[in-house]
Amino acid sequence: MAARLNAEVARDRMVTYGMNPTEPYPGSVDAPWRGTCQDCKQPCRPSLTNAKRQGPCKPCGVKKVQESLRLPLADVVRDMEAKGVIVVGDYANNGLPIECICIRCGALVYPTYSNAMREGVGVCNQRCKRDRIGDSNRGDGEVAARFALANSLIPLAPYTGADDPWQLECAICHHRGGRTTYSVIKRLGHVCMRCGRIRQAASRRLSEIEAVKSMVDAKLHPDVPYPGNGRLNWPCTCMRCKTVLRPGPRLADIRRGQGGCTQCADYGFNQNEPAHVYLVVNDAVRFVKWGKANDIENRLQEHARQGFDRRGGQWAFAVGAIATAVEAATGEAVRALGAATRIAKKSMRYKGYTETASLDEISVEEVQAIVDGLARHYQGL
Repeated sequence: MAARLNAEVARDRMVTYGMNPTEPYPGSVDAPWRGTCQDCKQPCRPSLTNAKRQGPCKPCGVKKVQESLRLPLADVVRDMEAKGVIVVGDYANNGLPIECICIRCGALVYPTYSNAMREGVGVCNQRCKRDRIGDSNRGDGEVAARFALANSLIPLAPYTGADDPWQLECAICHHRGGRTTYSVIKRLGHVCMRCGRIRQAASRRLSEIEAVKSMVDAKLHPDVPYPGNGRLNWPCTCMRCKTVLRPGPRLADIRRGQGGCTQCADYGFNQNEPAHVYLVVNDAVRFVKWGKANDIENRLQEHARQGFDRRGGQWAFAVGAIATAVEAATGEAVRALGAATRIAKKSMRYKGYTETASLDEISVEEVQAIVDGLARHYQGL
């Protein structure tokens, strides 16, 4: 382990580096040490290591670097004039702008000596720069135009740059007004929104054989030829229940898995199957709900997931048509008693918000009594 530096030795070294310490040595060569710069007399706080490597005062160090970059004024003027400008401002160092007049275009410009001496940078960033870019673009423009034509795109405006919008005409569909860039054409080739839509539609278009097969797979018999578009209604007859469907389902819906015949579909409420009318209650939001279902257990589980319990009651009916009548009459009776407030639609994830009433306006027992009376009436009891 190296021996610790003596405080007096450390102080002498810091003074040698250009700072007069104003506090005792902190005990480490890497710890900040407060003092005053001998040159600018301003407070500074370098470590002994940094003071040795780059001086104790940063502003003074920058000035020293700038001074090291400073050249004789006569040399600077000669070199700048050789680049095409007249020096009219003060020269401080190679990294600061110098006010000049461009000999070619007469513009007032502010190049640095370092940039002016770099190959290809130039000293005028005004008209001369724009002309220089234009010259290079004209050369690139010929290449870009040939490449666009090779990809069935006809330029309608001058080429200004690889990433600048470029107005073109499609040589295939003759759509005009499309704007893309040379960079995009190089990456993607032929670029035309109209052609893209046509290709996409063609890839999605089914042959009549494929369309008919999709309908038959869904147990639907087409009554007319395929209309040619999956979003159009297609008159047909259900192969299971023989129901004539007019205007008919859309092929796009059939191919997404939707049933085409509402009379024999496996989903929804069936008026001819046994059914229940039920009441469920949500104490948190203080609402009661009545409804009907063929599959009562599944429906009650759905309501339970959003806070409704089944304690309201269930009433069984031989067919769904009677349950429908009881449900509708229940709603009319509840509203007639003044319970007009319904639960917010967003609170009923599984629909049915219209068949609800606030417990502040009617009690569960009152709704139960209504359903009991209607059930006895419709069942002939």
